[in-house]
Amino acid sequence: MAGTAFSQHTQSLRFVPSGSIFNQNDTFTVDSFLTFGGYQALGISYWLETAGGTQNFFHITAIEYFTFTEGNNPSLPINFDFLMTNGVDAGYFATHNDLGASVQDFTMPVPPGMYLVTHLTFSITGATPGVYTFYTTSTNPRPSLVEDTDFNDNGIPRASFSITIVPEPSTFALLAVAGAGLGLLAYRRWRAAFVLRSSQPHRETFLSEGAI
Repeated sequence: MAGTAFSQHTQSLRFVPSGSIFNQNDTFTVDSFLTFGGYQALGISYWLETAGGTQNFFHITAIEYFTFTEGNNPSLPINFDFLMTNGVDAGYFATHNDLGASVQDFTMPVPPGMYLVTHLTFSITGATPGVYTFYTTSTNPRPSLVEDTDFNDNGIPRASFSITIVPEPSTFALLAVAGAGLGLLAYRRWRAAFVLRSSQPHRETFLSEGAI
């Protein structure tokens, strides 16, 4: 049947971080790609979230927009300070601002396809070593979605990316120095014990000879 009136609407986000392993006070970037089909789009709204207790470790310090170039809320820095309370998002802290954007001219919507939509720069502040996973929000009051030319909101399924935080190089150096010190101390104790054991047979021989 001709036309797209009954085409299925599909949409998804994919994230590509600039690496997978970072230090405790590092920076990294993330490229966000939107894929959608079955309609033309006027804009995207999405928020990222991180688990409670980790929200103060991360901040978005820069954002570049592509494809949809009118940022919805581009003020910086963007902190993870909005507590989500519904569904799978409950207990997570979402970004303060919408990370999405819209077209400059609503008479020129974006056709279906895959597009780079944002380039995000993150800063890490004193994060505890471990694995951290960021998700897109999917529930009210901040559902991630794509707006089509009929002004319908097309929900984006939950997407994610993960990074690993490792100790700073200076921490490794301190651990190495401490390990070397412990090794030297253990060697000295072993050496002292060896010398003591080595001297004992001679003393016993001397006593035996003197007793004869």
